[in-house]
Amino acid sequence: MTLSCSSHRRSSAVRSKRPCLESSREPRMEASHHASQAAVDAEKLALVSDKRRKAKLTVLLACLTMLGPFSIDTYLPAFPTMQAALPATEVQMQLSLTLYFVGFALFTLFHGAVSDAIGRKPVIVGTLLMHAVGSIGCALAGSITGLLAFRLLQGMFAGAGFVVGRAVVRDLFDGPEAQRQLSRIQMLFAIAPIVAPILGGWLVAHLHWSSIFWFLASFALTLAFWAKISLPESHPKSKRLPLSIGPLVKTYSSIFFNARFQLLAAIPGINFMGFFIYIAGAPAFVINHMQLSTKDFWVLFVPGIAGITVAAFLSGRMAGRISMAKQISIGFAVIACAAVLNLIVSVWVAPNVWVHVFPFFVYAFGMAFITPPITVALLDAFAWARGSVSALQSSCHVAMMAVVTAVIVAPAQKSLLGFAVVMAVTPAIGFAIWRTYLKIYGNEAIPSESDVSAQVNNEGTL
Repeated sequence: MTLSCSSHRRSSAVRSKRPCLESSREPRMEASHHASQAAVDAEKLALVSDKRRKAKLTVLLACLTMLGPFSIDTYLPAFPTMQAALPATEVQMQLSLTLYFVGFALFTLFHGAVSDAIGRKPVIVGTLLMHAVGSIGCALAGSITGLLAFRLLQGMFAGAGFVVGRAVVRDLFDGPEAQRQLSRIQMLFAIAPIVAPILGGWLVAHLHWSSIFWFLASFALTLAFWAKISLPESHPKSKRLPLSIGPLVKTYSSIFFNARFQLLAAIPGINFMGFFIYIAGAPAFVINHMQLSTKDFWVLFVPGIAGITVAAFLSGRMAGRISMAKQISIGFAVIACAAVLNLIVSVWVAPNVWVHVFPFFVYAFGMAFITPPITVALLDAFAWARGSVSALQSSCHVAMMAVVTAVIVAPAQKSLLGFAVVMAVTPAIGFAIWRTYLKIYGNEAIPSESDVSAQVNNEGTL
């Protein structure tokens, strides 16, 4: 009885203290949230006044986006060598690319949601470390089965820098400045697809194919250290979303089944398919059709990335000077010229590397001119969950690339006309979607800054 009474008194005391403890936690949590928001606001002000600081952030975010193309393009020149060494079939080597995209597409969904819940910085650092683990596994793989498993692991963690990096840009920059930042990042990002196949060709020619994956592991670890010491946390605690299955499914469902998302996300993804058919089919285009060697992949990659770089530069210069809708229309006009020219040369001109690569350069320009304004419009349409919408868009985008590698590359790469047909059909679909989007949303096609501020405060979509 005494025990019962004392136990009762203790439990009563605990219950009586619990409201006090909870009430004491609330001011601390509120203070923590205010401090987090104040830190983000201070960072935004610092970036406005300190150009050197802004430049360093731009370079870091661009390097984070480079990890994806380095993980794809660096090992493409090693396909014949790896196929003989593992050994593997041509289909199995293509599967190593497809599995990378599958992992990328699936886990990209989680990167954005987790960054909305716990912040941008820990997600970026953690995924870089896991990518390094996958790269080391690929380097040590003694069979095609091992390579496929670790390529899947690589893909699972390769997309965080790209996805979360875009959310960081929109967290810290507004309106035209956000578009300028995305354009600068895209311009620097374009270095990776130029350097990657050249570096990969040199490594496989002078060292061993595994040296490519040792390089990728070193690159990921270097970026993790750099992000740890230099990347500001741009997502304050007061704006973070709960991380659990129910809210996660609800968030993604509300975004994915929104017509605005479906239309805007489809446009850059479908346009990129017309570009990516050449990247995924690069071994066939360079070696089989142009009769060049594994050291000559640059003849395709350099013009393509040059087009992206020039477009990104001009897009940044045009931000705030012409409307986003007009910029997108100009981009589609350039793409149409490239597609028609490519069909003509693929039918009537004998294989000549510079003649057949020129339309690819023009197409890359038009595609890259469209991407920044579309991306800003999409992120602004769902400003309350930018990390999640960026992740979902990237996941859909990469799923399209997986379709290209699994279904379209094999028949298309048999002839130059096959490449040209894909380049013509995909942007035609993209343009039809853009016209449909304008018809549905009219003057509200591009969200205004007041619309963005209102939905952030109310945590709702447009």
